[in-house]
Amino acid sequence: MSRLGFNKSVVYHGETCLGELDVIPAGDKNFQFPNNEIRIHHISQISERCSPLSVLLTISPSSVRCKLESSSSSSSSPVMQPLLDLHAACFYELKTAVVLIGDEEVHLVAMPSKLKRFPCFWCCLVPARLYDSCLWMLNMRCLSIVFDLDETLIVANTMKSFEDRIEVLTGWIGQESDPIRVSGMTSELKRYVEDRALLKHYSENDAITDNGQTYDVKMEEVPINAAGDEHVIRPVIRLPEKNIVLTRINPEIRDTSVLVRLRPAWEDLRSYLIAKGRKRFEVFICTMAERDYALEMWRLLDPGCHLIAPKQLLNRVVCVKSGARKSLLNVFQDRNCHPRMAMVIDDRLKVWEEKDQPRVHVVPAFTPYYAPQAETANAVPVLCVARNVACNVRGGFFKEFDETYLRRVSEHFYEDEVLNLPSAPDVCSYLMPEDASFVPNGTTNVPMAEGMNASEVAHRLNQQDARNVDLKSERSQPIVPSVSIYGSSSFRSMIASEKPSLLGPIQATDILNKQRPGYLPLSHGTASSFSAGFQPLVSEAKTEEVFRGYGLPGKNLLQVGQLPDVGVAHNQPYLNSKRGSADSGNSNMLQPSLSIGVLQEIGQICGSKVEYRSVLSSNREYQFSYEVLLTGEKVGFGMGKTRKDAQQKAAENALRSLADKYVSYLISRSETVTKDHDNQPAEGENGFLWETDSDESEADEMRHSSSLTSQQVQKRVDSSRIGGKS
Repeated sequence: MSRLGFNKSVVYHGETCLGELDVIPAGDKNFQFPNNEIRIHHISQISERCSPLSVLLTISPSSVRCKLESSSSSSSSPVMQPLLDLHAACFYELKTAVVLIGDEEVHLVAMPSKLKRFPCFWCCLVPARLYDSCLWMLNMRCLSIVFDLDETLIVANTMKSFEDRIEVLTGWIGQESDPIRVSGMTSELKRYVEDRALLKHYSENDAITDNGQTYDVKMEEVPINAAGDEHVIRPVIRLPEKNIVLTRINPEIRDTSVLVRLRPAWEDLRSYLIAKGRKRFEVFICTMAERDYALEMWRLLDPGCHLIAPKQLLNRVVCVKSGARKSLLNVFQDRNCHPRMAMVIDDRLKVWEEKDQPRVHVVPAFTPYYAPQAETANAVPVLCVARNVACNVRGGFFKEFDETYLRRVSEHFYEDEVLNLPSAPDVCSYLMPEDASFVPNGTTNVPMAEGMNASEVAHRLNQQDARNVDLKSERSQPIVPSVSIYGSSSFRSMIASEKPSLLGPIQATDILNKQRPGYLPLSHGTASSFSAGFQPLVSEAKTEEVFRGYGLPGKNLLQVGQLPDVGVAHNQPYLNSKRGSADSGNSNMLQPSLSIGVLQEIGQICGSKVEYRSVLSSNREYQFSYEVLLTGEKVGFGMGKTRKDAQQKAAENALRSLADKYVSYLISRSETVTKDHDNQPAEGENGFLWETDSDESEADEMRHSSSLTSQQVQKRVDSSRIGGKS
């Protein structure tokens, strides 16, 4: 080993001088201890099962900066005894000696030596406090999980948001002539009206009547609110059989009353996270909602504070400025976890920084008003799939960590080169990455956001006296879908349901323009509307510092830009697009890459959405399976080794099926016309979208094969999303 360029440094523990060691450059040739003094601030915690080096390389793979060794010819010299004692204590008790340099820590890791050259250390540089957090998690076999709130775990509405949605739906129904669509929208409208009536009764009387039974409010104590105040009391009514909770964000202002629908199977996921009193995941929240609202929504989901302790709430519920990207580095700004040890559950992917997107498990948006059947349409509920994904991620991570990584780290000696160190496991290796162009269920056009306007709640919270509020004069314009699928929750994709495309050719903007001349459309949805004064939680300087601490480039990743506006206008009339399949070429056999586009155009011409519904596959070779639905009816099915291949195969089979049915329809109609020229098709008949017996039997077989057992489903099959959007 070349010893050129090294210098000597005196080692202190507190004010006690332990001796002198040579500093040998390793990963960073320019690294130096201040004033050539190694001042040990403290000794780290004792590790129960992980070597300190394995932890340090997990949180910072390139953290080794230099090596320390004795220049004394005799390691048994009395002068070296304090350093020998330090080395032995750290080596056998799995501890490190920690030197503080600014907001970073240098950990002196006691290493074994092939040449019996003791004392000898490797020096690893990591952000302050990160080692202690990750050491505890790795010893406890615990990872981190980050939840979004709105349309991922809950949907919440105020009286105003209910009224806006009822007004929009009423306008659409008045302009619709298709009886099927009218029926679907009427059912949706009924659900809104019923919940509005519940909320109105609660807001005015602090009680509700449901199915002839009266429920009075119960005063629930809030552990802490956004201002840090304790012992806030809120009037709450819970209807667990309906997954409904009614609460008041500001107990003094009745206009902040909210009806919250909790996503089914949340209790199954929550129970897994804390089963048998053992934490499998450290829980965090990252949302674009207003802070008091976010804290209350989480309290409703975790009323006993079992997932996040009260003293941790303000740090673990992270609210991001609307339009900015979510980032795991912001979520872990207190350095309580490393991003490579975390996964995310969200209904949108693109709201996350690109480097974090491989860690996101995308779930379908929760749409209890538009598609209440969606949560029960699959053999396994959406949040149960998320639970299984989390279980597989944790199992895969620690299987590799225990069986491979720890062994490989233990094989390294002081004399080895630091460039040959093993790579630590990473959560993203056990999550199926989302294809950036993937559109779950084949649709980006959700009719309208189902959640409340968060800026409305923020506005109400800032009012000093609710009695002076004139609701009619303050009532904002109806919510209209915006043109970006990323900037507004209007376009969050949804899981396929029995409900056909309700809002096909209707131009909602035109309707509302006629109803309200001169109106200005508002951005809406809890995830996108906030008061203008809301500031990002982490400054650019701090973010850059944390990036650098994680071993990531700084400036080029620090720009928190606006989300891309690449959506499809929801109000674009479907019938204006007249491009037929003939534009794709004259060949009778379409290329697979064209099948999806051609099928989408057929749906546009028919005024219907083409929806792709993911189903669990029992085929080990083809892990992805999709059904294609047109106007809510299954028209094709396909399997593939990748999500894209499965979708293309499903689209190709759907085109063949539609063609066969259409030809059969033409033949039968021709025979009928020959017998009776005056015979007309039955009203509403489209001639080629009928289900066949073979389709029904195939669907039954798929439902049977998608029963989820640990033997049938591979480790990563759960990561093939049932659907979701980003």
